[in-house]
Amino acid sequence: MRTNWTNQSGWQRVLSIAATVAASAIMAFALTACGDDETQPPPSTPTATVAAPGAPTAFTATAGENLVNLQWSPPAASATAGLPTSYVIYVSETANTPAALVDPANLLATVPVVTGQTVYTFTNSGLAGTVTYYYVVTAKNAGGETPSTVASAKPTGSPNPAVAGNNFSAALIFADDIGIGNALITGSWTPPLALIPPAVIDYNTGLRPLVTEVISILPSLTVPSKVDPLYFEQKSVNTWQGEWAKGKATPQNVTAKWGDNLSSGSLSSTGKIRLEMVLTKTVPTPMTTYTMKSLYGAKKNEMFGTNGVVIPSTTAFVFATNAHLQIHKLDAGGNILVDDQFLFDTTVPDGLNKLAAEIPVSGNFTYGYVWDPSATGSTAGNYRITFLLDATSQGGFGGPQNNTFMTTATNGVLDSTVAAHIDIVVQ
Repeated sequence: MRTNWTNQSGWQRVLSIAATVAASAIMAFALTACGDDETQPPPSTPTATVAAPGAPTAFTATAGENLVNLQWSPPAASATAGLPTSYVIYVSETANTPAALVDPANLLATVPVVTGQTVYTFTNSGLAGTVTYYYVVTAKNAGGETPSTVASAKPTGSPNPAVAGNNFSAALIFADDIGIGNALITGSWTPPLALIPPAVIDYNTGLRPLVTEVISILPSLTVPSKVDPLYFEQKSVNTWQGEWAKGKATPQNVTAKWGDNLSSGSLSSTGKIRLEMVLTKTVPTPMTTYTMKSLYGAKKNEMFGTNGVVIPSTTAFVFATNAHLQIHKLDAGGNILVDDQFLFDTTVPDGLNKLAAEIPVSGNFTYGYVWDPSATGSTAGNYRITFLLDATSQGGFGGPQNNTFMTTATNGVLDSTVAAHIDIVVQ
């Protein structure tokens, strides 16, 4: 018979008062009731504890044009507090206590500790003018996280600042030779070292750079990130553009993938639901992509950057102008059509409930649709989301014939080479 060691500390107390080896053996026999063939439990190893750091000091927030500059210093020296390993910045548009502001929903950035550094700075840019922002910075280590006092500032500038982003770092094939801005592509992508603008930069792709940006070489890197100086944040002045190619001459066989959130996330009828479809294919000749890294933040505050290092990739995203999205409610014994929309549908305004071709902050390509169930009169229940490729593009420039075919589907069901669906539960 084997006894499970469910009370190791009790054993240690017994052994500590045993005067002889014989006494220990008798005690072991009495508790196990099966002789002396059991192995004594190993002594426990004390768990090392780390004291939480003190609060950052001299924390200030200074407003600028559509930005806030933050500055702080390390915690005061202490014999009882631990040393921080990082500083974490939180921001909210609602005034609150330091402890309440320390919330994952308010996460803005994590800044590593630099030995010997006495003053730290961070710039939160792209902010709306006339709005007051409330900040807390915490000193953090394995023992805990201690917040500073609250600092606030109201930026000057436009209430709706220009949105930075849409820097493309991956590889993309335009299946119909039409860009994501719905314009016909006439040029071609040339390897970065051979770029001589503007001849080889076709702005009709809808990718960066913009027509107003004079770029002589890709990737264009100018202002290093304060979080990681080896990387450059995704902004208008930091433009990089991965390789793209026209694909109309050859049928594009692709893998279709629904967004992971649809199969693993909790979906609510009172919130916004992100519907995302990605089409990819393997290419025989590697294409130029750039190393990307999430620098800080999450959700709307997330910031990616690149160090400009090239990664040859044999996987490319595929863009077809004849994309089509349908939403059906499956409850009550029928298929009730909730929305039916094709890409570049001019009758649907930009924003929520709009199918769009997107370059997200991570520099990739996706078909995106942010569904507000309340706006479509939808309630909790079972829904089917279907992605279609129309035989002829309803919104694409010139109405091209379909040139893209789905061979497999991930996170969903492949219905045919031109249709794939996923069933979701909205609570």
